[in-house]
Amino acid sequence: MDYYKSLILRILIPFIISYKIIQVLALYLTINVSKIVLDIFSRDVFVIGTFLSYNENFVKFIPACAAASAYYLLLLLTTLTKDIQFKKRLKIFFYGSLIIFIINILRIVSLILFLDNKSYILFNAAHNFFWSIISSVLVAGIWVYLIRRYKIKSIPIYSDLKYLIKKINLYK
Repeated sequence: MDYYKSLILRILIPFIISYKIIQVLALYLTINVSKIVLDIFSRDVFVIGTFLSYNENFVKFIPACAAASAYYLLLLLTTLTKDIQFKKRLKIFFYGSLIIFIINILRIVSLILFLDNKSYILFNAAHNFFWSIISSVLVAGIWVYLIRRYKIKSIPIYSDLKYLIKKINLYK
């Protein structure tokens, strides 16, 4: 596929695979896998809609709990990076998503166990720490890991702009 068709397709993919699709899928998987893992610690675990009940504690899951924005950011980074073959692009996205998913499940299970064994105030402090500080650093760290692992030299958006500007200047 020539560069321009590839560029148009890469720009369209984030609109085709919308944030809402990722949000619904991530929320469903996150709640249900969290329940499965928590079943190891107690049989008193139930899912009711977007609520998870664990030993008489109720936790409401919202899209932020499922890290939907992290998956979408990863999608944007992988689709808007020049010079990656389609197969490698898929591998990067799915491998990165798996890392995010596993870490997020560990975070949720840890927080719920923390809530069960400690006070709500301590749970809330730990939750806010994870949400505001760790989550941002985590996605950046995963992206750096992935570009090193897959030897990606291009920079999202910038490499395409640099290439297009260079092409325009050649015709002057």
